[in-house]
This record gives sequence, structure tokens and C-alpha cells, in this order.
Amino acid sequence: METSKRCEPGFFIIGAQKSGTSWLWNMLDQHPGTSLPATKEIHYFGSAELYAQGEDWYLQHFAGLDTNKVIGEASTTYFYDRVPYFRNKSTQIEFDESLPKLPELIDRKYPNAKYIVTLRDPVRRAISAYSHWMKRANNMPNMSPAVGLKRAATEYPKMRILEYGLYAKYLKAWMEQIPAERLRVIFFEDQIVRNWDTTLSDTYEYLGLDPTFKPQHPAKPRHRSWGWTRIVFNYYASKIYKNAGHSRVAHLMDRYNFLSNFAIKTEDIEFLRSVYLAEKAEISALTGADLSGWDYGEKLLS
Repeated sequence: METSKRCEPGFFIIGAQKSGTSWLWNMLDQHPGTSLPATKEIHYFGSAELYAQGEDWYLQHFAGLDTNKVIGEASTTYFYDRVPYFRNKSTQIEFDESLPKLPELIDRKYPNAKYIVTLRDPVRRAISAYSHWMKRANNMPNMSPAVGLKRAATEYPKMRILEYGLYAKYLKAWMEQIPAERLRVIFFEDQIVRNWDTTLSDTYEYLGLDPTFKPQHPAKPRHRSWGWTRIVFNYYASKIYKNAGHSRVAHLMDRYNFLSNFAIKTEDIEFLRSVYLAEKAEISALTGADLSGWDYGEKLLS
């Protein structure tokens, strides 16, 4: 008697946040050999509260998918070492210490799964993450665009603006658990921005898909980031107009982003460089990459 296959992930895009994962997910979703859940960023293994919902809650996201195709998921909270709480009241990062390390937690459940992590210049990734959070600042206590990146990153570590860019730390955690043949590292600048076609073919082949498939609009960014003028407008105007950030006026502000020079200060960039440059040699040793595509924000200082 033939047993039916379970609807469960065979691969994971684990991060890093703001490093091209949405683009990669879209390219994989277009492939006729995949069957992917409607929700990107399920975060089941990356949140203590969501993990407590149980396996049935998790697997319902995969219900109805084609088990004869490649199934996977993408949650950027997985490129981490421990399982944090999402909804703790503190601004600090707190962990569920009763759970195994995050790579072990997933690998124990899916021992044959493959993993993909995309890495971006950590300084530019942190700046993008900061802008991402500032879009939501009006829903966060004691947070506003006036706080600034350095204060936001250090006084509100739960947002993990800094943490998600500590690549060496989390690469080591994953490499200790997952063998090299099941963990693929992709560099955003060199392999997605400049050589997306080769990268897609290689990624398709890595996942057991037809590498000759050509998706639609591969050179088009998946998401267009809000400009700083729009972020500031959304923060203040949304107090009286709920959807201010999505209004026609807000979209127009992206074209005339006259507050752009006030978003990131020189001290913010220098702070980020002081944090991340210390890891550069270790990341290069772990991945075998020369990291020439990363300037660690140096050009932003000129």
C-alpha cells in the first residue's frame, strides 16, 4: 500500500531580513515545479508564541499544496540562533530557554530539508531594516522617526536592527547543525543584483527544479521601499488619517523625497561600521567569499 506524502516544507529561505528574500520567493513561486504556501513569513520556528500554537497550526499553511512538487517556506526570523518571544512587553530580546537552538529545532523536524540564506552588505541591510520599522513607528510606543537609527537599534533591540546583520554569529550556528550540501549562501549584491540569471538557475537546480525555467520580471525589484519623506508623513498624518502612508499624496512623496538627507546621519553609519566591520574577515572565512561587493556604507559617508 502506497503511503501519501505529507504537505510539509522541503526547503527554507531563512534570511537575512531585507536581503532579497521576497524577490527569491517570487522567483521560486513562479516555477512550475514548486507548490508554495500563500503566506511568506510564517515565522513558526522563529517565535516562541507561534511555536506554542503547535504543529497542526503550522502545517495548515501547507494544506492543499501539491505534494508532487517542491514545497518550502521563507521566514527571515530563522536566521538566528535561539527562539525569541515576539510579544514580550520589554524592548529587550527575551528567549524561550526551554527550546533547543533554532537550527536544531528545525533540523530535528525536517532532517532532509535544504536551506537558503541571502546576505547583503550589513550596513545597508540595517538601514533598510530601520526604514522598515519606521513605517510602523506610529504603532510602537516611544518610537518615532525622530529617534534615529543608532538609538532605535540600541534602545529597542527587540527590533533586531543590529542583530540580523551579525552574520558570522548566525552562520556558525547554522553551519554547526546543517551540512554544506544542505545550506546555500547567496550574496545579494553579486548574485542577485548583478547575476540574477545564473543565481536563479543554480538555485532551481539546487532544489531539484528545472534550471532552464525563465520567470517573469526577474530584474524587477519585488518591493519598492518607502522614501523617508513618506515615512515621516505616515507617522504624523496617520494620527488623524489611518491609511496616510498609502494615500496618493504619500506615493507622490516618494518621487520628491525632500527629507531623504535627514533619514540617516553620519554617526549612524559610523556606528554600524564599528559593529559590522569586526566580523568581515570571519564571514569571508566561513563562506569563502571575498566580500568585495560590500563597502560597509563607506560610499554613504562621502
